[in-house]
Amino acid sequence: MDRDKLLQEMEHLKRQLAMTVSLKFHLMPNVYPAFPDLKDIDICGDQISLARVGGDFFDFFRIDNDHVGIVVADIFDGGDAAALYMIAFKLYLMAEISMGFTPEDLIRTVNNRLAAKNEDNLCLSAWYGVYEISTGTITAINAGHEPPIFANAKGVGRCENEIVSYLLAVVENVSYESYQIKMEPGDKLLVYTDGVTKSGFSEDMIRDVLADCKDENAEKIVGIMQEAFFKQIGDAKLSDDATFLCIRRGGTP
Repeated sequence: MDRDKLLQEMEHLKRQLAMTVSLKFHLMPNVYPAFPDLKDIDICGDQISLARVGGDFFDFFRIDNDHVGIVVADIFDGGDAAALYMIAFKLYLMAEISMGFTPEDLIRTVNNRLAAKNEDNLCLSAWYGVYEISTGTITAINAGHEPPIFANAKGVGRCENEIVSYLLAVVENVSYESYQIKMEPGDKLLVYTDGVTKSGFSEDMIRDVLADCKDENAEKIVGIMQEAFFKQIGDAKLSDDATFLCIRRGGTP
């Protein structure tokens, strides 16, 4: 291949990559408050990317009048393929949600689809929750992801009944078990990716920062977390993508 032809091919690949990156970021929420018509739930997420093509992903969406879906995911060592694979994950997830599956069946089906078409041998962790607006209860599945941190009037820590299941896309026909988180007015749940702790911002630090967040809304809490994160890592190189997502139940404790 001559030099001009090679340069043309390189430019074409760059444009395709740019389009993939743009599509991935367009699939993630960026307008807050996320659900201005809902007073009982406040959600915000944001990510810090190591490279143009990040392996982290988050989303939240209305399932029906009484349920909101929430997801945080992280592809391991995906490189340039990470964004494409995360787009596939998002599309599979939304397609199965429209079928009305339970969270367990939904994640099992998405895993089967990803594992069956995994020529690049990628895998991802994911935390998926369904928030029931009328009760404040989250039915969650943790597929190999970092356990979220829960804050209520009693203190800050991991959910007592947390269940961690298998990573996604590794093997088909895996069963996933859900657990429930009961959120009272003022309670907060922070979901994050392992790039946060890999970069030197420990779980204990996350707990301390979340404990100091009293009446702040979800967007403010994510901003405070990011500020503390950068203060901790200083000039050190980010070792991985870092994502924070906060869920807060509205009302007065």
